[in-house]
Amino acid sequence: IIKLQDRADDMLKPILQANLNSPIRAKIPVAQHPLWDDMQQTRINRQRWSDGLVNFVSLGDPTIKCFMNGVFGVFGLTGTLCLLGLATRRPIRGAIDIAWGVEIHQGELYGPAIARAYELESEIAQYPRIVVGPEMVHFLQAQAAYSGEDIFLQTNQGLAAVCLKMLIQDVDGHWILNYLGKEFQNSITKEAHGDLRKKAREFVAEQLEVQQRNSNSKLAFRYAQLLSYVDAN
Repeated sequence: IIKLQDRADDMLKPILQANLNSPIRAKIPVAQHPLWDDMQQTRINRQRWSDGLVNFVSLGDPTIKCFMNGVFGVFGLTGTLCLLGLATRRPIRGAIDIAWGVEIHQGELYGPAIARAYELESEIAQYPRIVVGPEMVHFLQAQAAYSGEDIFLQTNQGLAAVCLKMLIQDVDGHWILNYLGKEFQNSITKEAHGDLRKKAREFVAEQLEVQQRNSNSKLAFRYAQLLSYVDAN
């Protein structure tokens, strides 16, 4: 549990830090650097919950110009944690959804936002995958369909389109984060992708054999489905 928490903390640091050393920033006029910095700003909150983690963002924060930065960050964080969990033999599962919520105290979220995600994680995910709720998919589709001249909304539109490309429908019809897909590799895992995928597959194939030997029907079917997903990517 501590390893999971520490790993998530380490991954959050570069997401939340201003990208002042970006090569793109270096190419634009100095006068436009404040605009670039506003476009990069994000805030992802964390709530520790027993053996799990809840990471959440506010889509109505008036200080954040491009709220999709936070959504993109959550997609990258959860997908990478899931892939790393398999590669390091500590499998996890999760879910992403959107709804109203209230941060009663700092880092303490209350409302359907957390309830929906928990329901998807506990009842639907079942094996190491990140289930994405239908309301989240509809939200991304609405953002990706935006057309206008506002630079911040255009940035939101572009990030929403990228997030949509990271999704696929699993065999049960639920949308999942395709953390082994090309879009996720290009946007998040990059050069580390191949090695992580190799280690993940070794673990999944090994666990499938173990569960088959133990005649554990529930886990054998889950690892068989997971292996099919890994081999499809």
